[in-house]
Amino acid sequence: MSRVLLIALLGLGLSVSVCAQSGTTVASITTTAAIGSADGVRIAYTSTRTGTPAIVFIHGGYADQTFWKEQIEPLSERFQVVTLDLAGHGASGKRHREWTMDMYGEDVSSVVRALDLESIVLVGNSLGGPVAIAAAKKLPGTVRGIVAVDTFQDVQGEWTEEARQAFVQSLKDDFPAACEAMVKQLLLEGTDPVLYAWVEDKMCGFDSEVAPRVVEGFLDYDLAAEFAGAEVPIRAILGETIPLNLEGNRELRPDFGAVVMEGCGHYPMLERPEEFNRHLVAYIEELRIE
Repeated sequence: MSRVLLIALLGLGLSVSVCAQSGTTVASITTTAAIGSADGVRIAYTSTRTGTPAIVFIHGGYADQTFWKEQIEPLSERFQVVTLDLAGHGASGKRHREWTMDMYGEDVSSVVRALDLESIVLVGNSLGGPVAIAAAKKLPGTVRGIVAVDTFQDVQGEWTEEARQAFVQSLKDDFPAACEAMVKQLLLEGTDPVLYAWVEDKMCGFDSEVAPRVVEGFLDYDLAAEFAGAEVPIRAILGETIPLNLEGNRELRPDFGAVVMEGCGHYPMLERPEEFNRHLVAYIEELRIE
């Protein structure tokens, strides 16, 4: 797996072009409730009106549920919309027993069970993609499908052990500096300064002690095997951070489908939300039929 791919999976992707911004002001989301995850850590979440299927949004690494702020109001007109903060992120607790994809899957499944949801689509940005697969395994018969957002571009990509260790060490040595450098790679010159400042504040305000552990938890995850073994359909809405290896992915999942939003980076749901929402609704309708 390439360094760029790993960073993108963690929510710190490299953008090769600037997407036109929505022009709206980024606003915070009011947390409406919290539930205990499997190890007792409190998981903050927000839920809107009822609707079937419910859409459960899972943010990426060093982010929080406000990264879905452009989806909540428009999609709530048709669906129940659920957002949450994974442990260690946003308003959720910071003391997870372990920082693995499996435990993050427990965070999501705990919220789904608390809301008594019977039919859902999991939407995961970046790290949220692997977390969605982990959560789906814990919710048999409930998940209609997974929509990955700028993740799973090349699930069989490889990354050397030396490169992995170097990346983790950079986070341990000076997380604020490492994070600021990553934000510069993610949001290129010409990005809306309001969005740039907001993303930098969110990401670089993350707990510096937890940050490398999130990465280490992902590195222990066999993405290719879990992607191939998932028992629900997987689709993707991608930016242009990483080239799509559609043929390679379909070697593992012949049903895998993806749409690329040209000119967008790692957060297409914030960069061109109306277009993103159209793609997402189209996938949800497709998953309803299957």
